[in-house]
Amino acid sequence: METAIGWTHAVAGAIWIGACACFAIAGLALGAGSAEQRNFAANSAAKIDVLGLIAAAVLLATGLISLTVAGVIRGFAFSTTFMTVLAIKIALFIVMIAVMTWSMRVGAAVRAVIARERIDAAAGAMTRMVKAHAAIVAMGGIALILGMWLVGS
Repeated sequence: METAIGWTHAVAGAIWIGACACFAIAGLALGAGSAEQRNFAANSAAKIDVLGLIAAAVLLATGLISLTVAGVIRGFAFSTTFMTVLAIKIALFIVMIAVMTWSMRVGAAVRAVIARERIDAAAGAMTRMVKAHAAIVAMGGIALILGMWLVGS
């Protein structure tokens, strides 16, 4: 069971980072202010973000379960290094959620602007959303590396 939880945790992290990477790549590939970029913002961006949030929720749940299992096995006696790495991972998760939430609010505003056919404001907002998703990918990559260290410790 412990192995299944660990793999589920890793896969959820990979899905979240992968969804954000796909968003960033698509956002960079589409011309700023183009009809394709507007269509992406209006039709696909929210779906990618929902996938990321579901993966984040699974990541949180499996992380808590893994920590509880590790605590029971170790009698909740964790090293200072383990706790430091865990604290960094938790801080990264919180920042990633905050960035994702902000980006989703920007996306909702972009969709509202597009629905009112005021397309001139969408390009700048899409650029901010792409940067937010790229930041999530970077932070998530660090969190995955730290998670690999935690598994081995």
